[in-house]
Amino acid sequence: MKNLSLVIVSVFVFLCSCDSTVSPGSNSGRILPNVTGGAGEVLVVMDKFAWESQSGESLQNILKKEIPALPQSEPLFDVSHITAASFDKLFRFHRSIVLVTINKTREEPVIRFRKDVWAKPQIVIQMEAGSNDEINQLIMDNERKIEIFLIQYDRQRLADTYIATKDLEIQKLMSENHQIRLAIPRGYNIDISGENYSSVSTETPDFSQVLHVFEFPAESISDLSTENLLKKRNEFTKKYVKGPIENSFMKTAEIYPPVVYDLLINGKKIVEIRGLWELEKGYMGGPFVSHSVFDETRSRIVTVEGYVYFPNQKKRIKMRQLEAIIYTLQVI
Repeated sequence: MKNLSLVIVSVFVFLCSCDSTVSPGSNSGRILPNVTGGAGEVLVVMDKFAWESQSGESLQNILKKEIPALPQSEPLFDVSHITAASFDKLFRFHRSIVLVTINKTREEPVIRFRKDVWAKPQIVIQMEAGSNDEINQLIMDNERKIEIFLIQYDRQRLADTYIATKDLEIQKLMSENHQIRLAIPRGYNIDISGENYSSVSTETPDFSQVLHVFEFPAESISDLSTENLLKKRNEFTKKYVKGPIENSFMKTAEIYPPVVYDLLINGKKIVEIRGLWELEKGYMGGPFVSHSVFDETRSRIVTVEGYVYFPNQKKRIKMRQLEAIIYTLQVI
C-alpha cells in the first residue's frame, strides 16, 4: 500500500511565500473574454533553446507526470509549446499558461502565480530569471507548487460549474440520507437510495460514471485507516454493485495497490484513495477515487466515491469530473 501525505488547507496554501504569491491580473475593472482551450490543457511559452534544454525537460517532467491509478498511462496535462514571438492575442486567452522568460538583467529569479490576466477564468504562472540554469533551478524548487496550482484550478473550474447546475433532487437525497452536501450536476440519475448507501450515475452506450455514498459506524478518527476503509469498501460494493452474472460483484483490484493521500480540507481530515476496481467473475474494470471523513457528531465514517467504466478509452477527463464533485463534500 502506497501512502502519501498531502495537506491542503486552502486552494493556495502552497503558494503563500514572499516570492511566489497568487495575484490578480492587471485587467481588473473591465470585462475579460472567456478562456480558450480544453480541460487539462497547458500552454507553455518558452524560448526554443530553453524548451529543448534541461529547464524544458524539468518543466515537462512536472506537466506530463503520469497520473496514478489509471489503467492506461495518461499525463497530468496535455502540453503545447510556443515561443514568445508566437504568443499573440489568440494564445493569451488560453485557460492555463506557463510563461517563462530569461532576462539577463534580472538579479533574482522570480515566480508568480496569477489569475485572470488576459481572460477569465484563467491562470498564469510567470517565471523569470537571468539564465537558463536559474530557470531550471526555479522550476525544480517550485515543482510541487506548480503542479498543485494547475491541478486545483482545473478542479475548481469544474466544481464551480457543478455547484451552479446541481441537481436539487439529488442534493435533497444526500442531505436526508447521509447529512452531506455534494454538488452533483443535472444529468445524473438516482440508482439506489438508502440510509447507509446511495448511488447515482450518468450513462451512455460507451461509458458509465457513478458516484456512490456509503457510511458505517466508527469510534474515532483512527478508524480512517487504509485497511479499514478498503475492507468496508469491498463489503459495500459486494452487496450493492453487482455484475451481469450470478455472484459477480465489484471489488478492489489487487494488481495495482491503491494510492492513499491524507488531506486537510476546511479543517477536516480526509483520506483520499485512488485505485482500480474489477469484477469478481467478470472482465469489467476501471479506476476509482474516494474521500472518507470521520463525522464525530454521529460517530460514523462517510465515504464518497466515484468510479468510471470506459473500456479501451482514456479516462483522465472522466475521473477529473468525478473528483471535482467529490471535492465539494461537506458534512452538515
